[in-house]
This record gives sequence, structure tokens and C-alpha cells, in this order.
Amino acid sequence: MISLTTSATQPLPFWRTPLPGQAKAPQDASPGFGLPSLSDMRDAQKSMKKEMAAKKVQAVRERRDALMLMVKIDPRAALKMTAELAKELKSAVNDYVEAGGRNVTDGEMAMMRRDAKDAREAADAALKGLPPEPKDAEAEAPMVDAEMKRAQAAYAAAFDIADGRDETADRAEAVFGAAMVDQGFFQQVKMALGELKEAREKIKADRANPKSPDRDDWKAADKDMAELEKALDFAPTGMPELVSGGASVKA
Repeated sequence: MISLTTSATQPLPFWRTPLPGQAKAPQDASPGFGLPSLSDMRDAQKSMKKEMAAKKVQAVRERRDALMLMVKIDPRAALKMTAELAKELKSAVNDYVEAGGRNVTDGEMAMMRRDAKDAREAADAALKGLPPEPKDAEAEAPMVDAEMKRAQAAYAAAFDIADGRDETADRAEAVFGAAMVDQGFFQQVKMALGELKEAREKIKADRANPKSPDRDDWKAADKDMAELEKALDFAPTGMPELVSGGASVKA
């Protein structure tokens, strides 16, 4: 964020760092009483939903050791457990997507990283190119009014360019940060899915076990795994949705 002074009083989006002397306010804040805006309330709900989805995934991953132990003791019960965990993961993915989450691809991440870097470099260059801010002259030969107005106009024009580029950079960085959060969630889901597949392979390899699952058991478990993979495959990709809770960004 650039360190400049401005007379602008427009409220800033939550992802902007306010300029010195400029208060940060939500764009549609509720008047009076310190009540949150409807937008803030919606964002808080989305952030909470994402947080709960992430906790579901973590809870599944924390049961890996118990699952692997069950594979050795009772393969049939272990297969049912993989199905239950697959349902939990599917529920978490659906909740995260409903809250605006995106299954960001590596290519999209690279593009957003580059956009944020380029935008910040452009903002920094505009900041360095600013002329000195005109001050009321106190010297023996004060600047004439016309010269002062020209200097103020030149500074205002340059400041507007720098501020606009800084806003673009702030937003690009917020988008990239939200994308990292979303990608991290889906990476955890995919790791949990991999652990379930590992357990299933171990169960298949132990066909001689008297407690080995039968065909119907596999059919039911396969259905739950397929639904989880479908939820992942159909999760929307692209730029994440910006919410003031900090979990995501919408361009």
C-alpha cells in the first residue's frame, strides 16, 4: 500500500489498505448502532462454512491411523469406514463450494501469482514517479496562485494514477491469497482421498481374510467413492470469491 495523503472520503473495500487519514469502512455498512452490514453477515457465514468444511477434512485425515489398523483387524468394517469417510469428504467439498470455494488449478495459480506481481511492480513504479506534493508556500517569494493550482492539478493526476494502480495491486494480491487458501483446502481433500484409496488397496490385497468384504460391500463402497470423486471433478475452478472474512475473492 502506498503512503500518500488524499482528500478522498469514499469508503474502501475491505481488501484495500487505507491511505493515511482515510478511514476504512465497509461499502454498505449499516447506519448507526455499530451493526454489521448484510454483506458482512453473508461473508461471515461463508467464512464459517468454509472453516467448518476444513475441520471436517482434518477430522477425516486424523482417522487414518485408526482406518489402517481396522484394515488389519476387520477388512469388511474397514471398507465400510472408507465409505463413511468418503461421505464426510463429499459433504465438506459441497459445503466449501457453496461458500464460494474454488478448486483452483496450478495454471490458474501461476496466472494469478504473475498478475499480482506485475500489478505491484506497476504500482511501485507509479509511486516513485509522483512529483512532490505541493504545499502552501511560506518562502519570501511565494508561488503565485496559478502556479500553485497547476502544481496541485499535476500532483492530483499523478496521485490518481498511482492510487488506481495500487488498488489494482491490492486486489490482485487479495485474489492470489484467497486462491492459495482454496487450493490448500482441495489439496487436503485430495490427500485424504488418496489415503482412502490406499486403505482400499490393502483390503483388496487381503482377499484370503475370513472377514474380507463381499461383492455387495464393495458395490456400496465404490458408489460412495465415486460420488466423492465426482464432487471433486465438478467443483468450480477459476478465480476465487472475495469475502471479508478473509477466506476467499470474487473478481
